[in-house]
Amino acid sequence: MDTFKEEVYGKIQWECCRAKIYIVAMSLFYVLICATIITYAMEYGNILYVVAACVFCFSVWRINRLHTPVALVCEKKLLVSVPWSFLNSDFDFSFKSLYMPIEYSEITGVSNCWDHLYIGARVAGGIVGLPVQMSCVSRKDKKKFKFWISKKQEENRHVSRLTF
Repeated sequence: MDTFKEEVYGKIQWECCRAKIYIVAMSLFYVLICATIITYAMEYGNILYVVAACVFCFSVWRINRLHTPVALVCEKKLLVSVPWSFLNSDFDFSFKSLYMPIEYSEITGVSNCWDHLYIGARVAGGIVGLPVQMSCVSRKDKKKFKFWISKKQEENRHVSRLTF
């Protein structure tokens, strides 16, 4: 897991983001939850203010995370967003986007639900399913994602033929 570094991965050529309708709907959901708990806190007393503050911080953090790209198509590698986990003890990474770098030549496909990216060799036992957060990406962006992956794989094949 790593953050985006232009000197390591090259320039970003395309960002794959969640669908706008999904971002708006989930953002409104978090705002509604936040407004509800603040209303109850104002009505029922001081102890709920602490809960309201925690819910508010969580909601703002989740809305921020909704706006981060789920995949970055870079010059050298594909970067796929890694979900945040409580198992990570470094809370500095809670506010940075973490990505898993993947070689374009290793990508073999995407699951039907767009929740797994298959990487590895197309032999028995050689493919691994990497969980990805692409199920909420628009159809248009899913087509663009496939286009970019095939384009990058073709570029890599062309470059590898020239070097040998």
